[in-house]
Amino acid sequence: MTQPDLRSIAREAEIFDGAPPISDQALLAAEQGRRRVFGAGSDAVGILGEGELDLVVRPGARGNGLGTRLLAQLLDAAGTDELRAWSHGENPAATALLTRAGFAPIRVLFRLALDIAQLDAAVADARPLPEGFSIEVFDGAADTGGPDSPRESEWVRVNAAAFADHPEQGAITLDDFRSTMAQPWFDPNDLLLAIDETNGAIAGYGWIKTIAGGTPDAAPETELYVLGVSPEYAGRGLGAALFGASLARMRDLGTSRITLYVDESNTNAVQLYMRGGFTIDQRSTQWLRSTPPI
Repeated sequence: MTQPDLRSIAREAEIFDGAPPISDQALLAAEQGRRRVFGAGSDAVGILGEGELDLVVRPGARGNGLGTRLLAQLLDAAGTDELRAWSHGENPAATALLTRAGFAPIRVLFRLALDIAQLDAAVADARPLPEGFSIEVFDGAADTGGPDSPRESEWVRVNAAAFADHPEQGAITLDDFRSTMAQPWFDPNDLLLAIDETNGAIAGYGWIKTIAGGTPDAAPETELYVLGVSPEYAGRGLGAALFGASLARMRDLGTSRITLYVDESNTNAVQLYMRGGFTIDQRSTQWLRSTPPI
């Protein structure tokens, strides 16, 4: 199965289901060869590697046992290794499939959404940037694609520190970062850096993912892709200020929809976003199949 086929099936399922069936990290890992891609014709795809599996069936081909057969193939390839899998959104079929395969739920991810009618108020109420910091956009022309790109390496370092306890976001490598920047949706103007004016260092960032509307005339949809603050700058209000700056950028883009993803267990972030007017739009569940006892 080609990479365009992989993304095509994922995109078709996302439009039909209202949620991405495969994370960006899993897609990038597959495209970089770190995870194996399994196909069932051109109607179903599975990704396996790095302790995770992902599986999606094209909407028009569901109900014919393709998912069951492909999951069996993935589990056979994984052997007895501990394995995690995501069920995105309310998905009874995936829940039944994973339960029968011996998986148990271990983690919940919220998708939060902001009513566009509340966007102006959320921007107006946002915390201002603390004194001694400024906002810059990522310099894509100067900082992309080579060893002489200090901002790229610095961003990776700051991200790893900010998400040291996060199993996916904290593991992003320089290659991952560059691969993400190569995606059609990436715009350097949507990666906002909070800069420490005393030394020019990245103190935190807010990153927006903008997706074109379904028709040429449709307004774009935006996602607060990720927001992080280096631990050495924690407690100064940078996260709240970057949140506000990201919302302002989304407003400038003329967005028709605003979403973000956050772990249920990250109570500080959940509270920040809900104070800004976000509400729970969808719940996704991560499942674990533990290694069988010897």
